[in-house]
Amino acid sequence: MKWVTGSLVILGILFYATSAYVHTQQAEYVAQMELLIAKQEATLISIAEVTDRDGADAIVSAIVKDCDLPEREKFDDLLSRLGSLNRTQLVEVGQLFNACGNFYAERKAVMVARFVREFDVYRDYINLLTIVDSRTDTVTYPVEKWSELVQYEIQRSELSDDLVRIQDEIIQSLLADVPVQSEEILEMTSEATNARETLGFIGVKIDTLRESLISL
Repeated sequence: MKWVTGSLVILGILFYATSAYVHTQQAEYVAQMELLIAKQEATLISIAEVTDRDGADAIVSAIVKDCDLPEREKFDDLLSRLGSLNRTQLVEVGQLFNACGNFYAERKAVMVARFVREFDVYRDYINLLTIVDSRTDTVTYPVEKWSELVQYEIQRSELSDDLVRIQDEIIQSLLADVPVQSEEILEMTSEATNARETLGFIGVKIDTLRESLISL
């Protein structure tokens, strides 16, 4: 009988020690995951701010290159006066378009792709934390807000691509001697105006949502 009692005591001690070890390991895992999530949130905030001002971090800047500064200045000037350019200037802006026209939209697209990837990492970290810590459901991790912000930036990137496409189509039409006041050109100009207005609307939504996330 004493032997049985002693065995039960030993088993109890082993069970307690094992439970304590598991609990400690779980607590350490939770702490590490929470740290990773906090760091990932900081990364998201940084990328969100850079993306919002149409900038780029060092990684994207090394990938997407703009045309030379003189070409950029010339292109921007000609593009701003597109409806009043003579034939020689139209040919020039058409040539510069290949080097300069898509830079900002392409850089935006790459930054948004990074934003999407980092958000996916953030969401995966939270999902992993949820598996071992049921209390995660009661903790505020604004996954839905971040997802909404990502979707807005995707929309803005797509609209930027649309604007580049419309600009190219207008230039090509003018080079084909389509009159500036023709229905074709006016329709494309209207499409570009609508895209810019939508960009402005989305920009306000993004600013409001981003500020609410940063203040959490």
